[in-house]
Amino acid sequence: MNKLHTLLLAVFMIGLGFACSEAEAPEEENEVEIFTDVELIFTAEDGSHVVRALAEDPTGGLGIDSRFTVEPITLRPNTAYILTFELLNRLVSPVEDVQKEIRDEDDEHQMFFEFTRDVFSDPMGIGNIEDRDGAINYLDFDDNGLPLGLKTRWVTGGPVMGAEFRVWLAHQPGVKSATSTATDGDVDFDITFELNIVAQED
Repeated sequence: MNKLHTLLLAVFMIGLGFACSEAEAPEEENEVEIFTDVELIFTAEDGSHVVRALAEDPTGGLGIDSRFTVEPITLRPNTAYILTFELLNRLVSPVEDVQKEIRDEDDEHQMFFEFTRDVFSDPMGIGNIEDRDGAINYLDFDDNGLPLGLKTRWVTGGPVMGAEFRVWLAHQPGVKSATSTATDGDVDFDITFELNIVAQED
């Protein structure tokens, strides 16, 4: 084989290599968000007080592999609250407000909830993680009219200690629908808080 044939063969093989690399390049995946701080903010509807409970993971743990340190939630009995969130990623500078990204991608996310049975008078039951049709008072929705869950309404029942309140953010690009469940798609986070409902002096 002469030098010209050798050169042409080398060029052909290099070109073939590039073509194979481009054809076999994996599609970009939808990555779950990174959270270091998930703070629940319960604001009494009458404006009398605000209750905050922080779950913090400085490593930015993901989904069910997270290592959040979780503060308890302490609410007052027979009181209506609006629940909102502060969701941060402190692993980047400046600190990222992850809630903005979730709002921008509201058709790909939904917050699901689970709680000790009937610890709330509204909604009643145990929530919608195990039962997709469980009652939740969603106050925000995506462009398709499906619930998002960054804003919800809760009315406490009587006093109780040691109850649980679980918050699950599902990441559902291409699969969120009126029938999708908490386990469809990926888990951005899944955190269980201790919930206490006790009478308090103003």
